[in-house]
Amino acid sequence: MSKTILIVQNKWNEVEFELMKHKDTDIFTLKLIEENFETLEEHQLLVNNMLLSKYVGYFEKQIEEWKQDLGAIYDVVQTLIEVQKSWSFLENLFIGSQEVQRELPTESKQFEVIHTDML
Repeated sequence: MSKTILIVQNKWNEVEFELMKHKDTDIFTLKLIEENFETLEEHQLLVNNMLLSKYVGYFEKQIEEWKQDLGAIYDVVQTLIEVQKSWSFLENLFIGSQEVQRELPTESKQFEVIHTDML
């Protein structure tokens, strides 16, 4: 078990995200490299299986911590994906459409502030 915990620990101390250029702009979004996302799911399964082992005793606290940490990483990555998708959709809606800007002036101005922060 100690080898497996060390493998998990070493991987997530050096995790990499990929910068993806957004359309034809100078804005970059973050994406967890597909290989790392697959590894995250594998490690979550591995950690859960270790917790079910009858030999977990000495390592239980450390494995529980990794279970929580990997769950947090997963949640953050999913939230990041959702936020970036929503922003991209709203950018097209509020920045790219003059009609929407006329019909929803208050909301368009609010989004422009968010959009400026992204830049």
